[in-house]
Amino acid sequence: MELGLGKIYFYEFVNQNKFYMDLELLMEKNEFFEYTLISRIPPRRLIEDLDLSGLNVYWMTNSESNFTVKPEINQVLKIVQESPSEGGNIFFIEGLESLIEMGGEEDILKQIISFSDIIFELKSSVIISINPLSFSKNWFAKFKYISEQIDIIREENTLNSEAILEVEEGVKAPGDTLEIEIGEDGNPRLVILSKLPCVGFTRNILVKRILQWRRMGLDVSEIEPALSYTEEDSYKLYTEVEEKVRRAVDLDRFIHANSDTISASDKATDIFRLRQLTGLEELEKKYYSSSN
Repeated sequence: MELGLGKIYFYEFVNQNKFYMDLELLMEKNEFFEYTLISRIPPRRLIEDLDLSGLNVYWMTNSESNFTVKPEINQVLKIVQESPSEGGNIFFIEGLESLIEMGGEEDILKQIISFSDIIFELKSSVIISINPLSFSKNWFAKFKYISEQIDIIREENTLNSEAILEVEEGVKAPGDTLEIEIGEDGNPRLVILSKLPCVGFTRNILVKRILQWRRMGLDVSEIEPALSYTEEDSYKLYTEVEEKVRRAVDLDRFIHANSDTISASDKATDIFRLRQLTGLEELEKKYYSSSN
């Protein structure tokens, strides 16, 4: 889905996992914009299911701190209006249903209609996640009149929400209860997960492991075609990516342990590269050779 600016889109909410996966896909397909998520879910919980790198996050709460916004529709829309828009901004608003208690359906609709006259002048667009069952049919019909539905089209072999939904609740991958630790730089810390054995290796187990890696902020897109491979070929590709992840974790630990001797620009650039699983050999030569 190619996004345009100066528009209000609506995304029909099905479940939280699908929303996260579709959000990440939209960001991937429209990479030149800046993205902001305004959510009723606190960042410490979002990080468990969503890659927050490259994504600004505001938490809708009555608590006051940096990157929080009161759960009121006018305050939420104010964030959009006042954000710098030189390169184009895309805002995801999740949890509109929770704002009904603060202002009611009609007030929310009235303010969104007024905002639709303003957004044409901004280099921004808004994607509002909507569960139609939470609103009256009349309200939803009016809302659709001022917005454009966004359709998520996935390419074959892309890890998608359908793959997640197919994972049986009883299927557990080693390290399935992984808790994400946030480092001082705001990025999730990388950890080495237990290896998956060849015996009992299934597509469902692979999906679980891919999600665990993604929650740590790793780009493991190269393994996603394995979801359609034979079991043998799928496991072979998995072991290749697993080795890259191990090397990336070792580098991440080394860089953080020696951060006092590394410039801030080098640290930021190299951590980004290793999380993309690119240039690992070059980074290993750079850091391990210099430490001898």
